[in-house]
Formats: sequence, structure tokens, C-alpha cells
Amino acid sequence: MNGISNAVLHTVIIKTRKMTELVDFYGQGLELEEAMSFGLDHMGYSLPNAYFGFDLVGEEETVSTGAVSAWFEVDDLQTSFERFESLGAVVIYPLTKKPWGAILAALKDPDGNVFGLAQRGTNPVEIELLSRK
Repeated sequence: MNGISNAVLHTVIIKTRKMTELVDFYGQGLELEEAMSFGLDHMGYSLPNAYFGFDLVGEEETVSTGAVSAWFEVDDLQTSFERFESLGAVVIYPLTKKPWGAILAALKDPDGNVFGLAQRGTNPVEIELLSRK
């Protein structure tokens, strides 16, 4: 096995009791078009390479925050980071150049879910994988 797969991330769904709040938070923070709505219990965004959605869960359902984190690659990390901060995101770590060269930041959304931002074009691992295609 050479470490390269033809699998691609297709969908990320966050289960929440604050669906509308999270849809607005990510929509504003990532400057997305209006979210699609599929009934009263699901909304989401079609991103270029994956679907990012939110399921509304009832009080009887368990919601575990922080179990999975979503990471978004952006053109202007500083601007996106500041926009999310202004929307009330809690900073886990600010813009940081990692030992492997990627420039990343990590935050928490209003529901306590961890999400990250990556400066497009700074992850040498990703650049190497793309060059192998």
C-alpha cells in the first residue's frame, strides 16, 4: 500500500440542539451562501469537496461535543480567525506554524465543538499528496 487512497471525505454532520445558531455561526465565519434546509431537523452547506451539515437532536438524545473536529482550509487565515472570534468562538490556540510547516488555528463553536482553520497552501503533507496524483 502506498498510503494514497481514492477515498474522499464526503460529509460531515454535527448533531446539536442549537442547529440554527451553528448554521449561522459557520455561515458567517466562512462567508458561505445561504444554508440549504431539509425539513425542520437538518440544514447544511455544499462545500467544494464535501457536505457540511447540522442535525437538530431532541432533549432525549445524547450530544457529545468535541468528539470530532472539522477543519477548514481558508485563503486568509488571519481574517477568518478574527471573524470567528468576533462571532464568539473560543480560541484553543491562535495562528500557529506547526513543526511540519502548516499554519493552523483551533477554536470552539457556540456548542463547544472544536474546529480548525488552516491557511491554504501551507500544509506540506497535503502538497506532497497532491503532487503524487
